[in-house]
Amino acid sequence: MAWLKQGHIFSPDGTLDWAQHSFMTPCPWLRDEQTIRIFGGMRDAHGISRIGWVDVAADDPTRVKASSTAPVLDLGAPGMFDDNGLILGDVIEIAPDELRLYYVGFQLVEKAKFLAFTGLAISRDRGDSFQRVSTTPVLDRCPEGPFIGALHSIARLPDGRFRAWISRGDGWEEIGGRLYPRYDCWTLTSPDGVTFDNAAAQRIITPSGDEYRIGRPRATRLEDGTWELRATSDTRAKQYAAFRFTSPDGVEFTRTDDVELPLGSPGSWDSDMTCYPAHIRAPDGAQYLFYNGNDMGRTGVGLAKWQAT
Repeated sequence: MAWLKQGHIFSPDGTLDWAQHSFMTPCPWLRDEQTIRIFGGMRDAHGISRIGWVDVAADDPTRVKASSTAPVLDLGAPGMFDDNGLILGDVIEIAPDELRLYYVGFQLVEKAKFLAFTGLAISRDRGDSFQRVSTTPVLDRCPEGPFIGALHSIARLPDGRFRAWISRGDGWEEIGGRLYPRYDCWTLTSPDGVTFDNAAAQRIITPSGDEYRIGRPRATRLEDGTWELRATSDTRAKQYAAFRFTSPDGVEFTRTDDVELPLGSPGSWDSDMTCYPAHIRAPDGAQYLFYNGNDMGRTGVGLAKWQAT
């Protein structure tokens, strides 16, 4: 068995002012039996991202059915934590009329490259529009994450609580005269998925070898009750790659040697980078990974399918 690439699916064509390029940190959700809606961050000419979507056929996700003509979630008000861009954290369906969208909001400040913390918005119309629950973050700064507190996956546990997997950033790495954020992966629980106690978080994955950051943890509970998690790392040599981890409980993770998404052929949309994979199981049982290629999503989103080899 292996993940077999199915090709590039979607990137903005540049006809919309708010979506000139990119489809960053894809997050798939089964909207109905026929449709997988993939939420992602699309950038304008200034590189500022807003949340939009692309619908693909559930029985053939390489077939695009529609894409959003306006953001489902736009920038926050001036001065707020999300006034300079949004990317996806996760989406989780609580009820047919309540879809939660966790997102990472970016803010520019004078003496650091940026700040990035987590907001929450709710849709009552099956993902066509969202309203923020608060103008302030639901996951804010803390001593271990003074610059970044980014929720990237969340699941409801059998006891009714929620467990989230997050990235925390505590500083900056200078490489080739540019500053890049340092971050690693943590987990924490919440009684309702809205309130989070930062002090109770546990660090679960740290950079290894030449890595200086690893993040966007996407956890999936398997049929046997164990967990797998995919995270993307970067090295000082600027080698971006995704890795798979396994866990009996969603807390203690072990890195595997799996190379799930090798680089594409020279000159292709994912020739230099495969990153930010997100898993979904379709109604027919097929399993897919949606992922980004070069430049962390600038070239759009592609697909891999789990198949026997």
